[in-house]
Amino acid sequence: MVFGLIFPQMYWLRYALPSVCGVGKAFEFTKSCRVMMMDMAAFPIPWTEALEGVRLSVENAKRLAEDAQLLKDSGKAASAFAVSLNAWEELGKAVLLFMYWKQKQDISENDWFKVLCSHRRKRVAYVECMDLLYGSAPPKEILQLKEGLTKKSKESGDWFDLEREIGVYVDWVGKWRSPSRIGKEAFEFPFDSGYWISSVELSSMHIQEILSK
Repeated sequence: MVFGLIFPQMYWLRYALPSVCGVGKAFEFTKSCRVMMMDMAAFPIPWTEALEGVRLSVENAKRLAEDAQLLKDSGKAASAFAVSLNAWEELGKAVLLFMYWKQKQDISENDWFKVLCSHRRKRVAYVECMDLLYGSAPPKEILQLKEGLTKKSKESGDWFDLEREIGVYVDWVGKWRSPSRIGKEAFEFPFDSGYWISSVELSSMHIQEILSK
């Protein structure tokens, strides 16, 4: 998958880039791309590495929530909403990684791209993993969890996609739709950025408390 994405750019890397920024810088950039390719191809991800991914994802979710708050305070409702949703999704990734770590299951390439990189599945991950996070019931097996994530993400997937898109992209919906021309109320129903920011802050604290035990 990664090779298919990067190889079409090899002509640019080999010929155009050196003429633009010099051979030395072009070589370093190409080297970085190769390192990235090797890192991304390192599947499965050992379950022992998942816990560090949890910590980093929680840290990143909090960072995004803080950025969303700054945008909200400056009156940037559309951008604040979009970034706050990204924060919640990143927290969902943390929860999913924690599940793999808890069950000592390596993360396959398919699971990484189909589950942990899925916007829809990350969106519902926290709710689907309440049993693990709060001990309300025995935690689901990975297969059962993936089935639940797929079902929930399909039920509300179109709405999730719309929420992600309206704050970021210009789109054609029979007429042009632009974040800069959408009324503020569109970013307040049913939940505004403040809701997602608070949810990330509180849920992050809970996950960090679990990790500290």
